[in-house]
Amino acid sequence: MPKFQTGCPGQNTAYLKDFNTNQVPCPHCGNELEFFADERKVKCKKCGSHVFKINPQIMDYKDGKLVFYDSEKSCLDWCGGCLEKKDYKDIEENSKRIEKKKNDIQELVSTIDKKDTEVIEFFIDSFRKSINHPSLIDPKIFEILKEKKPEIFARARNYYLNFLNE
Repeated sequence: MPKFQTGCPGQNTAYLKDFNTNQVPCPHCGNELEFFADERKVKCKKCGSHVFKINPQIMDYKDGKLVFYDSEKSCLDWCGGCLEKKDYKDIEENSKRIEKKKNDIQELVSTIDKKDTEVIEFFIDSFRKSINHPSLIDPKIFEILKEKKPEIFARARNYYLNFLNE
């Protein structure tokens, strides 16, 4: 990782285009977390978990397949000079984990009958909500579906169990 004598050029506010923040619940305790535009990892003040910022909205379901779009790149994708080595490594490892999750959700969706759009939509929405969860789909989401829509739950559970057993 290169270090800059005058500091990271990405930290100069003259070049920063986005001052917006993004608020998400901590996947471990539900506490509200705030990410700034240039942050990729924050520590939850309530439970101490590290949470990564990921834009799971970068996918669509078209012609019977999931399509992922490139996410916005930041200076962390090529440098990471403003981070401690451990944080930079954590972000790199998380990026690899997300790529595996993307492959897994594509594989899972490919096993679902294309006419079963309710289940496909459930898995796409659940994937987006589970992006920081260690499992492909957070089990709590299945519990909610079981209570609210038991007929979709039964079909989704069968597809998911078959996927896990392959």
